Amino acid sequence: MGDIFLKTLNMSIAASWLILAVVLLRFMLRKAPKWIAVLLWGIVALRLVVPFSFESVLSLIPSAETFNAHNIQYETPAISSGISAVNNAVNPVLGETFAPNPVGSVNPLYVWTLVASAIWLVGIAAILLYAVISYVRVRRSVAERMPYEANIFLCDHVKSPFILGLIRPKIYLPSNMDATSMEPMVAHEKAHLARLDHWWKPLGFLILAVHWFNPLCWVAYVLLCRDIELACDEKVIRQMDLDEKKQYSTVLLECSTQRRLVTICPLAFGEVGVKERVKNVLNYKKPAFWIIVVAVAACAVVTVCFATNPVTAEPNTPNTERPTFREDPSGNLILEEYWNPRDGSYYAQDIREKFPAHIVEDGMDSQKFILPQQQECYEQAVASAGLDTDKVIGALLETICSSPALSSNPGDYIEEHPIEYRELTYYGRYTLKYCFARFEEGNETGLDGHIMRTVCEDIAVGWGEAFPTDYVVITGQMWYDAFKSNALGLMEQYREIELAERYPASYLLLSMLGEVSIT
Repeated sequence: MGDIFLKTLNMSIAASWLILAVVLLRFMLRKAPKWIAVLLWGIVALRLVVPFSFESVLSLIPSAETFNAHNIQYETPAISSGISAVNNAVNPVLGETFAPNPVGSVNPLYVWTLVASAIWLVGIAAILLYAVISYVRVRRSVAERMPYEANIFLCDHVKSPFILGLIRPKIYLPSNMDATSMEPMVAHEKAHLARLDHWWKPLGFLILAVHWFNPLCWVAYVLLCRDIELACDEKVIRQMDLDEKKQYSTVLLECSTQRRLVTICPLAFGEVGVKERVKNVLNYKKPAFWIIVVAVAACAVVTVCFATNPVTAEPNTPNTERPTFREDPSGNLILEEYWNPRDGSYYAQDIREKFPAHIVEDGMDSQKFILPQQQECYEQAVASAGLDTDKVIGALLETICSSPALSSNPGDYIEEHPIEYRELTYYGRYTLKYCFARFEEGNETGLDGHIMRTVCEDIAVGWGEAFPTDYVVITGQMWYDAFKSNALGLMEQYREIELAERYPASYLLLSMLGEVSIT
């Protein structure tokens, strides 16, 4: 669900640029036919709904994928907004606040993504529930009605004309409306039906329900409803003279009072934006042909520039070539070809195509080799600086055990000091030697013992060593005694070289005890 939410979030961010462009273009094309604006909102709807888009060198969208699901779940969190200033301001904060936890199964930010996904679903459910309740209320208000003609009904509880229904839509008119006012309103509502507007508004509301977290989508929905009405007005008044337009405007003003029940229902099509519509009706002039041509061209430009994704660059230089090997029956690797790695979106596909089947999963696990690489870096740093690792590791343990003082759960101390604990795992074999030496002295039955036991297990598991499941662990010292006994028993089952490969932590302990020698 987290991946679906991130995909929707990326789509919404990309569509926001298009919404801003449409709002600006809508203002610039005030003299153009109003159906042009409705067409533009249709393009916005496609951008919000379709999970893919064509790539174009003319695209002005900074980034089609601001949040990468794989990055958030497995790597150091970062955004790719396509705007350097934004990335430079946000990414350091994300990296520091939601840094990967070596003792956790997933990144902290991915956990928050799952929480956000749950809130997103609750929001969708609440909005849809609101739509259903408001529809039922309007439906009940027209339960008592009188047929007028075909699908038109008169109702005492109706204060303003509106359309209700999707499959068999019906027009509802106030029962006290006189014939002079009724004629233009019926023509207006029939124009809505001819344009299928009773479908477009609920569809727009459904899209809004999915993207409810984006304020620009609310702006787009409000403007869509207004532009639908303006386009319908133009269709009706196209052949009217000035007196007929004045009569039409008067009827709109009369219908603008006491219309709240229909306005709040997303599935009912009533009169909105009356002030703007009256002004538009009275000032309406048939657009010149060149204005229509310019408006259509502007729509095409906006579509190409904001409804398409930027081209994804693929590196293709000799310096980026990588070798592919195959394994012969004897286990030797033979060079087969050089290939050009592509961007991260093709990572999984390329790994599966280029790697032998039995190591594909290792290649897909981006976290598996991070700890050994960090430990190797720390070993080189220790050797170069001549660092007293026992002093450093002892200080790290002391810091971890310092708080929270009121807790009796060792895990709480590790969670309180994730950076110090991560440092312990990075020191690798130096941490194991320090802990094993303290355990050999005995009496490590307190908090220190539990912390040392946990970090020893994490380092050993990171090295690929499996632990027996029948350990009876009450204190850290008891764990060590069981681990030591098991390590001594392994000497009878494996040759020294095999023992070092399968059980590196146990082999390190045996070397400290003088049972084996590290070469």
